[in-house]
Amino acid sequence: MPRFFYVVQDKNNLVSKGVLDAPDRERALRSLLQKGLRPIKLESVTAEEEKKGKKLLTSRIKLPAFAGGSLSLFDQLMIVRQLGIILSTGTDLLSAIEVVAKDAIKPIIKQILYDIRSRVARGEKLSDAIAKWQKHFDPVFPSLVRSGELSGNLPGILNSYAQELKKDYTFVRKLKGALFYPVILITSLFGMMILILSMVAPRLKELFSQLKATPPFYTRILLAASDIWRNNMITIIVLLIVLILFLFIAFRNRQFRLKLIPLFRYIPIINRIQTKITLMRFCRTTASLIHAGFSLKSALKTTGEVVDVRYQKIITEMSEKSVEHGISLAESMKKYPSFFPDILISAIATGEKSGQLAVVFAQMSEFYEEDVIYSLETFLTILEPVLLLIVGAVVLLLALSIIAPVYRVIGKFR
Repeated sequence: MPRFFYVVQDKNNLVSKGVLDAPDRERALRSLLQKGLRPIKLESVTAEEEKKGKKLLTSRIKLPAFAGGSLSLFDQLMIVRQLGIILSTGTDLLSAIEVVAKDAIKPIIKQILYDIRSRVARGEKLSDAIAKWQKHFDPVFPSLVRSGELSGNLPGILNSYAQELKKDYTFVRKLKGALFYPVILITSLFGMMILILSMVAPRLKELFSQLKATPPFYTRILLAASDIWRNNMITIIVLLIVLILFLFIAFRNRQFRLKLIPLFRYIPIINRIQTKITLMRFCRTTASLIHAGFSLKSALKTTGEVVDVRYQKIITEMSEKSVEHGISLAESMKKYPSFFPDILISAIATGEKSGQLAVVFAQMSEFYEEDVIYSLETFLTILEPVLLLIVGAVVLLLALSIIAPVYRVIGKFR
């Protein structure tokens, strides 16, 4: 009778390895599931392999606690791309997931993939298993996987989605690159102020004290700030670290970002950039879903879950009240002129008439991506001189607070 090497996980997070006699792989899998075990690995083993000790059959270890965290856009891209490539070679789904999990470095990726694999091994659909980790993936991902399962073209869907994720990742990198210089400038300013408060101001205070001279008003402000900083340095540093960690963790939370976005609407330039990003996301997601075989109504309904809060209700209404009743998408969008520009409505109308709606959506997403980058560069072109003026003003005030009083004191002794 064939023998199968297995690696299973129980409810207590313990991993067991061993061999099992069974007529075939399906019965071996069923036997493990009946015992309440989660199969992680199950493969046939020959007598020669067993004699050579190639498999460690009796070990029993406790899985280390996986670190928390979330999947970055790059992590999602690598998972989807590798799964698509491996499945395209004809590899079965369980083996493909295991290969990607083995090669993963981050513990959270291993945890997610091994859990998805065990669920699939128990008979769940891949889309349902992914949905259990919904907070780590884009809401569109499970829907696309479900479409691939129904159409039998899962590798093609994954490869196509990987291309869209690559575009998003490239776009995010461009945004971060554009913001790099202003961040460095502001960081340098704070570093210079801390250096002056920690080293220069105390010596200046000591000089005035020895000379028994009264410093000017703006110099006294600088010295008072230095005293506050040096007397409470540890407390201030701890509070700053806590604040930075809080903001870092909070900004990685999608719900927090969605609640924070409305605050930027009060800044006209940032509001316009945010609107263009939303339109880019709307076009790109809808194009991907239509290309994957979704109906326009289903594509719009799914897209409504991933765009800006302002657009969610509008897109849902268009899918349920307009498109479902035979009204064209372009006509539906005309009811919301403050949300959808004329150029987008015109392009959508052309796509509907020509039957190339997915292509038009993809082209418009590229158009808005370029527009966002151009708008951001324009904004930073204006912002950088303003920041330089602020830095110059701060440096001037600090110089006047430090150098001018020193010269005044020296002048008294001439």
